[in-house]
Amino acid sequence: MKLGIALPHTDDTISKQFFLSWLMMEKPDYMFLIPKFPQNIDAVRNDLVLQAIEEKCTHLIMMDTDQVYPSDTITKLISHKKPIVGAVVHRRYPPFDALLYRGKLGKYYHIPDEEIYSGKLVDVDATGTGCILYDMQVFKKIPYPWFKIRRQKDGKPIGEDIGLCSKLKKAGFNIFVDTSIRIGHMAKMVVDENTYRLYKGLKKYKWAGSDKNNSIGDKCNGKKSRERL
Repeated sequence: MKLGIALPHTDDTISKQFFLSWLMMEKPDYMFLIPKFPQNIDAVRNDLVLQAIEEKCTHLIMMDTDQVYPSDTITKLISHKKPIVGAVVHRRYPPFDALLYRGKLGKYYHIPDEEIYSGKLVDVDATGTGCILYDMQVFKKIPYPWFKIRRQKDGKPIGEDIGLCSKLKKAGFNIFVDTSIRIGHMAKMVVDENTYRLYKGLKKYKWAGSDKNNSIGDKCNGKKSRERL
């Protein structure tokens, strides 16, 4: 096996959280692949596949750089000896679901949570490509460009990841996900009134009273706060 590990980032920024998890990761001998220059994510992924072909890699792992990885991620993916196997990655905005689907393009449905969190190797019809291993042979069975962002007839977008999965299934490949690999998807959020109200609802939190003599943070739910401004 000649393994290529590709980081398909679309700019020049790498987060500290990703970098630290990358440093701690178990890695066999590999060829390190990065985009030649910033561009759209579908173009970046296609470029990385072309680089892997040029370097004569037999296998390629793509690992997005806005994620935090368990240290055994790479070794687990390789151990399955499957043409296509990914890991569990959640959407970083509501509803925060894991991107594992069955069905066909335009009619996908989520697989049950019981399977997603079973810790087993499960078969899917489509998954996100935030962390996934490919046998390079699969790219010989489908036409270039392998990754392409496009739209359905009703105008709904088709991501480059789901689009590729649809092509792979039509070409006769099985797609697997190792549900024991749980990856953290980093996100940015704006804190506003809605965030505050959500927090209060989840924590059943309320101010103890409106005594003007009380300092902010002195009381909540009748107990002395551990934090002060």
